[in-house]
Amino acid sequence: MPALLFSSLAGCAQLPDSAWQQLKQAQRDYDNRAYHVAEGKLDAVLKKYSGRGVPLHEGEPAFAAEAYYLRSLCYTKLSNKARAESDARHCLKLSKDPKLTARAHATLATLLYETNRIKEALPHFAEALKGLPEKPPTDLLRYRFGLCLQRENHWKEARLQFAAVFQRYPKGSPAQHAKRLYDWTHDYYSIQCGAFREKGKAAKLERRLKRAGLPSRVESLPRSGELLYMVYVGQYPRYEQARDALSSVQRHISDAIVMPQ
Repeated sequence: MPALLFSSLAGCAQLPDSAWQQLKQAQRDYDNRAYHVAEGKLDAVLKKYSGRGVPLHEGEPAFAAEAYYLRSLCYTKLSNKARAESDARHCLKLSKDPKLTARAHATLATLLYETNRIKEALPHFAEALKGLPEKPPTDLLRYRFGLCLQRENHWKEARLQFAAVFQRYPKGSPAQHAKRLYDWTHDYYSIQCGAFREKGKAAKLERRLKRAGLPSRVESLPRSGELLYMVYVGQYPRYEQARDALSSVQRHISDAIVMPQ
């Protein structure tokens, strides 16, 4: 969360001093995790000075974009994703500040990602990354962008994002996961059923799965300085196809998982 919202609007002629102070206090309340309190103050100012709180035209007061953005963050923390999304979209309609616009795109992308609206999230991730500084939490944003690209079968573009994560943020929490996904060389999903140091054990599981009518295969994979033999089932162009097939595989291998993940 940026610490200096409203700083560029100090002395805004469209607001009396009491309303201006209320906005700044809402920022402090948010920083102190008093999200309900901050939301209430922002709601009151927007309703009184910004057309009942709903942006309707280009003449919307200059403070409104920042206020909608901050209220979107409050709603996010309060798990009201519908209102958070609405406010993030209002902010984007009004914002003239590239930095604020990038943050609003990032908030909206995250909300869409978390509600599994992957295709909708993609352009907002892309716009956010054009304006955000290359420092955390941008690594998490890039990682999620890569996941969304994978889901939409943009495998090459996804690998570029994963590479950026582990190369630019090697100590960040998403780096290890990004490297593992980058190392997945296929342009499809599979279901992983086992990982073995001994090739014979992998081959034994492969035969067992084939007897069950499952299209299995063994692949060798270097990992952490050793060679592992991975047993996979299927080649699914879409994640949803792999997810739907997972239950039938788990009847034989209870801890099978969709890869990459």
